[in-house]
Amino acid sequence: MPSAREEMVRTMCAQVDSGDAGGFARWFAADATYTFANGPTLVGRDAIEAATAGAAAALPWVRHSIDQVAELGDQLFCRFTIHTETPTGAALAMPCVTVIELHDTKIIDYRVHMDITPAMP
Repeated sequence: MPSAREEMVRTMCAQVDSGDAGGFARWFAADATYTFANGPTLVGRDAIEAATAGAAAALPWVRHSIDQVAELGDQLFCRFTIHTETPTGAALAMPCVTVIELHDTKIIDYRVHMDITPAMP
């Protein structure tokens, strides 16, 4: 049976997949940090929501497959496969690792390690 934290990750993925950037952002503390690959670190729930909405809008569709969620204290190490399409319409599966740091039930730091360039025009 999945832990409460793994269920949180599953819900977050479903929110992103359905385009619910606001629902995704509600998991974050008001002053949380978010870093996607080599991009600048975002600070704050509003910035995280805007970036999530923008990323979802840039792709034709997205589906997360959760390969593994490992808990180590207040950190979650999540291994995913992100499914979408290339700009030419070919199927694309991108590996992704996310490291999530929690304080109580809120995310305080979120780091995505992924190369999204194959999905970009």
